[in-house]
Amino acid sequence: MSFHIEYPRTLPLQRPGDFQPGAPKFHARWDSAVTTLVCDYIAVQRDRDDLTSENNFFERLQRDFDSEFGPDCAERMRMVDEAGKTNSIIVAYWTDPSRYAFWKFTAAFNAWLQSAEREAEDVGYWRETLVVPYDRLETIYSEPEYRVGLNRTKGCNIEPMYTAGYFGAMRDRLPISAVDGLNSPYETSLPKGAFEDGLRKRIRVDIPHNLVSIRSGQYWQKAEGEQLADYYENLQPKLEVGMSYIKDNPLTTGCLSLRAMVNLDQEGNELRETSKHGYFISLAFLERWASSHKSHLDIFKHALAMRRKYGAERSVVTWHEVFVLGSSPSFEYVNCHAETGLLKYANLWGSAPIAR
Repeated sequence: MSFHIEYPRTLPLQRPGDFQPGAPKFHARWDSAVTTLVCDYIAVQRDRDDLTSENNFFERLQRDFDSEFGPDCAERMRMVDEAGKTNSIIVAYWTDPSRYAFWKFTAAFNAWLQSAEREAEDVGYWRETLVVPYDRLETIYSEPEYRVGLNRTKGCNIEPMYTAGYFGAMRDRLPISAVDGLNSPYETSLPKGAFEDGLRKRIRVDIPHNLVSIRSGQYWQKAEGEQLADYYENLQPKLEVGMSYIKDNPLTTGCLSLRAMVNLDQEGNELRETSKHGYFISLAFLERWASSHKSHLDIFKHALAMRRKYGAERSVVTWHEVFVLGSSPSFEYVNCHAETGLLKYANLWGSAPIAR
């Protein structure tokens, strides 16, 4: 039997009545107890044509990932940000926070990143470490065969589930939602980010309580013919409209940051696999967009229609993993422009630049 946590419910489910989806979706479950997971986003911020910095960065990290305390799994990604900088990103996962602590203490990479020399380079670096209790995470995958993110960690299985197909299912899949409303101190108004200068500095940003991290992915590597055409002509444009609305309307959506990332193979070639990684001030903001705005309803309806049409033959996979963060280590930005991640909110939640 797979490990799972359930609390005696004191808050109502969002599920309408006895609703059941017509077919299962899938989620991640582990063979043995997993109390806390670590998801570490680590990146170099560089000029678009500076592939040497990307290669050196990936190689340096990989050397330490191969140690006994290295991550269960890791992925390489790339994205171009608001300032036109290319960010080369590794996201690494650990199911044992003690092993992560030993890795961070012993790995040469971490001492290298902490050196004052990083602040004077021609590139920037950033790190957003998510430490997530099991009861504050949920996952969903449209198909069971595809492995990505958390479901590539040790002892993880993909199992069918039926808490899906209605608005509010995301909240219902979070075990802690049975006893905690997951409210934010900024529930009714988005904070104003006014920090403007991260260059030649090392800034740490503390995240507010119940901040939401969502990584939502699309995989069409194996799609062909009609399904491939549908992805490019229908689903992908709808996704881009939705993501643009989220990013351009933060006061309505509660979005603090949104990255459009493409996965890479070991040689740095881009795959037919992408994900959007966003931070939202609260779950309620994200739920309001998902349940009421046309940009998400179009995505939702199209995904359901394609699932009904192709059934088990569906070759385009969609998925997400959601973390509602209680407390995590400070996010760190080294020599980065002010629009990077949550750096723009350093005026509210950030530390002063470290004196050297």
